[in-house]
Amino acid sequence: MVSLWDMLSLLLVASTVGGALGGALRAGGGFARLGLGLLVGLGLGVLLAVGFRRLGSDSPLRLRWLYVAAAVWVILPGPLLGHWMAHGLMRLVLASP
Repeated sequence: MVSLWDMLSLLLVASTVGGALGGALRAGGGFARLGLGLLVGLGLGVLLAVGFRRLGSDSPLRLRWLYVAAAVWVILPGPLLGHWMAHGLMRLVLASP
């Protein structure tokens, strides 16, 4: 059985990966850019999910607020942060097509 917290953790990772792939596509697409965008999104998403899990392990009151914070993070800040990081990294590291 999968709990709501597990589903929110998966959504945290998936939304960040989606934003990072969008940033990679906006930077020019291509196999190398998409691969790098996937790695950036996975790394950032897993770090966020682990951080949220560690914060929620202390008290039930804190866990309630973390449910709300994780739900809001999935909607806008997560994908936006992934997009900005991947797009900036593509422009910095890889030459424009």
